[in-house]
Amino acid sequence: MRNIYIAIFCLLLAACSKDDNNTPAPLPKGSISFNLADGKDTIQMPLSILADSAIVFGFKAALSGSTSGTDHWVNFAVDTTKIAAFRSTYGSALLLPVSSWLFYKPMTKIAAGASLSDSAQLNIGLQTKLIEYSTYVLPVVIQSVDGNTEDIAARRTIYLVFKTGKPLVINRTGFTIAGSSSTQGTFVPANLIDNNDLTTYWASNITLTMPQWVAINFNRNVLFTGVNYTMPTLLKYPTLGGYPTSIKIETSMDGTAWTDRGTYAGNVNPATGIGTLATGEITARYLRFTSLACVKYSNAYDAVFIGGISLVP
Repeated sequence: MRNIYIAIFCLLLAACSKDDNNTPAPLPKGSISFNLADGKDTIQMPLSILADSAIVFGFKAALSGSTSGTDHWVNFAVDTTKIAAFRSTYGSALLLPVSSWLFYKPMTKIAAGASLSDSAQLNIGLQTKLIEYSTYVLPVVIQSVDGNTEDIAARRTIYLVFKTGKPLVINRTGFTIAGSSSTQGTFVPANLIDNNDLTTYWASNITLTMPQWVAINFNRNVLFTGVNYTMPTLLKYPTLGGYPTSIKIETSMDGTAWTDRGTYAGNVNPATGIGTLATGEITARYLRFTSLACVKYSNAYDAVFIGGISLVP
């Protein structure tokens, strides 16, 4: 795992003087601010989500003009409420989830006799859990100076902006079922997107015949190159049947107008239970998966049992 260190400096604009009992001297209002050009409030970087790595942001406070007469403490924090302000200015963005960041060391000190503090530390990780081709934002503020939260720090927010790219796998978070042709008992279509592909499954009604279909709403535009479907372990593929032999793939941007993306032969790998349909590069918001023909389940029922449907980056 590689570590990436990024230093961000803050500027303490007023000099400090030491009193007799080493109590920090009062600071003027707005005397601490991020050391960025006026009007700049974003720091952007690409963020690979192909593997997890530790990215470390270092935040320091600097004293302008002279060394500090007493110790001063600057506390940094993430303020998630500021995401609304970012969106109103820059447009749609996702808040970086708390699982992907940790303010390992939020407080930094400017020691007496020094003009530069030690470093606060914000860690970024678990990138593989993030959504592909998305903008994530983490708003950072100066929360307090010497324990004072009012008016000491300039009222400014710095937004760390992360642009994700191609994923190792396409995250199904946010996927919902947009409809289906039929269901057998409790084996509902939602089982196709529950990230439990080998044990839970969708079953079409065993009293009906092919074709049978299910539609998925990604709830965002997704770029993909293929469709995976998984056979549940319980069916012991191909022993018990119940799997499609001819599959039609359609996509849509609105859930109403559908584009035919081809008809494919069933091709499940017996070792993994996964079949892959190579569709070529597609951007879509909806997917309709139709079983046109199948091997009868237990040599009796014209039905399909599918554990999961996912997308290939």
